[in-house]
Amino acid sequence: MRTGQETALRTLLLCHGVLVAGLALSFPFLTLYLHERRGLEMSRVGLAISAGLIATAVGQAMGGELSDVWGCKRVMAASLCGRAVMTSLMAAAVAGSWPVSAVIVMHIAASWVGNLYDPAVRSWIAFEHPARGRVRAYGLLRVAANAAWAVGPAIGGLMAGSSYAMMFAATAVMCLICLGLLFGLVPSAPAARSGERLHWHQTLLVARNDRYRELALLGLVLACAMGQLVAPLSVHATRHGGLSEVQLGLLFALNGALVVSCQQAAGRVISRYRLTTALAAGCAFYAAGWSWIGFSRGWWPLAAGMVIVTCGEMVVSPSLAALAANLAPEKLRGRYLGFQGLLFQLGSAAGPLLGGVGLQYMGGQWTPAPWLAAGVLAGAAGWGFRRFGEGLSPVEQGRLCPEVL
Repeated sequence: MRTGQETALRTLLLCHGVLVAGLALSFPFLTLYLHERRGLEMSRVGLAISAGLIATAVGQAMGGELSDVWGCKRVMAASLCGRAVMTSLMAAAVAGSWPVSAVIVMHIAASWVGNLYDPAVRSWIAFEHPARGRVRAYGLLRVAANAAWAVGPAIGGLMAGSSYAMMFAATAVMCLICLGLLFGLVPSAPAARSGERLHWHQTLLVARNDRYRELALLGLVLACAMGQLVAPLSVHATRHGGLSEVQLGLLFALNGALVVSCQQAAGRVISRYRLTTALAAGCAFYAAGWSWIGFSRGWWPLAAGMVIVTCGEMVVSPSLAALAANLAPEKLRGRYLGFQGLLFQLGSAAGPLLGGVGLQYMGGQWTPAPWLAAGVLAGAAGWGFRRFGEGLSPVEQGRLCPEVL
């Protein structure tokens, strides 16, 4: 990799880490603020969080289209500015005890504008890195995010005891720091369709591409399986697994620590195989991990299950991002990545809902049942990826760079 390219990537990773750390300072505690400080019923809190997730999915789709027309860096900058403004308003709303509806509306707006950023980042990496180098770059992006999530909530938890408003203000400041890094040190990637008019509905027309529609749908199914990691697992581990809240925190810390320490090694292993083969293997890890967790009681068995699931996460996440970028037409890469991000986010939103329903209705009859169902879902996605890979070229599979063909 060229020295300048490596420097730009490292700067983008730093920028991404600062942003994620800033978000982790405040947004994980929004539920707590709405329920405990403002007295909102949990059903309404859940509705507000779901609305934010839908806004996130819409932002993914729109950010991809904007990246093609405006350029990746401009979209990232606009997203950071918008997120900083909205979180500043949230800080003012919390400090001034504005109506709770205002806080929720600003949360939804922040979720939308803030997630214009993700497809722009993925498009920038796809432009700067050839097909075979994308797994490494996307893997490093995950390392930066996980390292930041390990730090952000811990600091946010300390701040929550004194001031929720300060948490949101700190998030806004971190967004502005990230914006400064972006403008000062990250080079621009040219817009694929500079000067064209925006046509938002055309993002949905990607569904007419049979191959990409199949890839995005497989990603949605996989996202449903991956979505069991936080809320459903938290309930299962404490209610049925016998873990205390402290032990539950350590379980999730194990997940983050493994990603930070092992993601680069996982990327080197992935690079030896076709991307769809790696995805199928990652899905198998998920299937085995969720099935194991369904029968697990106590810290050590659950920790072993978390290790298996995290292995799947480390393989699946960069492989899916790289495959989505490799299959997207160069002139429409942002649009295609936005469409894939839209469906993946919808799957991520549906995952906890399906997990909650499974725990209530299936788990009540037989505790392992919802986790075996999640394993079947992951296994089905893995089978789909194996079948999907049969017609892909070596470049699309990340095995060769276009310039060497």
